[in-house]
Amino acid sequence: MNIHELLSKILSKNDWGVFFKGEPMLGYPTQDGVKMYKVNEITADRLYDAIDNELKKMENECQESSKDQQIEGESSTG
Repeated sequence: MNIHELLSKILSKNDWGVFFKGEPMLGYPTQDGVKMYKVNEITADRLYDAIDNELKKMENECQESSKDQQIEGESSTG
């Protein structure tokens, strides 16, 4: 099970959703001038893409850190 499947399962099981913190509700005008509101929910694809990007960034940082430690170890023994 990957992180996307796990997250989907948890969100579905608990009837949870993810919304934009800065603008959680969107207002739509109606013909009579009264606004109709809708939750400004983030789509699952967008959420999963953001998770993938963060995981890749963390992986790259770990690889860079590992390379730096190897270089430091080689220079101290050489």
